[in-house]
Amino acid sequence: MEKEEMIKYVIEVLQRGGFIVGVPVVRSMVFDIIARRDKEIYIIKVLVNADALRLEMARELKILSKEFEATPMLIGLRSGAGKILDGVVYSRHGIPVISVQTFKEFILDNEQPMVYVAPGGFYVNIDGDKLKKVRQERGISLGELGRIAGVSRKTIQLYEDGMSSTVDIALRLEEFLGEELIEPVDLKNFAKLTEERYPLKNVVFEDIYRRLMDMGYDVFLTLKCPFEALSKDESDVMLTGFENNEKKLKYKSTNIRIFSEILDKRGFIITSETRYEEYNGVALIRKTEVMQYSKDELKKVVEERSSI
Repeated sequence: MEKEEMIKYVIEVLQRGGFIVGVPVVRSMVFDIIARRDKEIYIIKVLVNADALRLEMARELKILSKEFEATPMLIGLRSGAGKILDGVVYSRHGIPVISVQTFKEFILDNEQPMVYVAPGGFYVNIDGDKLKKVRQERGISLGELGRIAGVSRKTIQLYEDGMSSTVDIALRLEEFLGEELIEPVDLKNFAKLTEERYPLKNVVFEDIYRRLMDMGYDVFLTLKCPFEALSKDESDVMLTGFENNEKKLKYKSTNIRIFSEILDKRGFIITSETRYEEYNGVALIRKTEVMQYSKDELKKVVEERSSI
């Protein structure tokens, strides 16, 4: 299966699952699909080889996902270690990586994978509270249970405190106790969504970024997305584009419109000069205007010129 086939199939799965789906008009390096169902949002990258997800792409996936309260996800066929196995969650720069089949089962059947890969092998999450409760009810000591599982008493105590286990040890515990202890992997909270900022110094449009920050916006650069930044204040996040080539406004405004509608967020494009006040329903703001506006004035103009 090639990448375009994978993207088409993932879109079909999402639509069958009742999601509204958006795809960049001009290919984004960071993501291929954004999908929303009520408050459930996924920002998805599709790669044949999961190892092709570079660190800077993962960084922007995390920024977007954190600010839009979305789940980042990479769907792949293989990595350097071999095929992406069904029912197993891998990780690339902190982004969960799953197979097409695992994604289908997750979206359509609400079936969570049970196993994840970490240095050293395959791991599972154990219900530590249940393990402790069953052990104590049956009068089994930590040492005795450790001998059954092939680990130390201290390790059993760590499992009860929430530490993960290798698959074989978890299965030994389940078989001995006759209880299900393995918990599903939570794909929605798998990634640690820390925001590693790009430095503003010596970037294109630095003066505009700094003006937005002077207004009171927290500005996140997104160098490999179909828009250049996210402008955030205490009440909202706006997709922010910069474009001096009027011919390219068509594509940039179309992308911002698609994602604004899916994410239910406003967007605008800052340009040096233009004959228009909006394009494809997306507000166009001249650079000279931005340099003069307060934050409230900018919000008002974006609202007035937008038709999304």
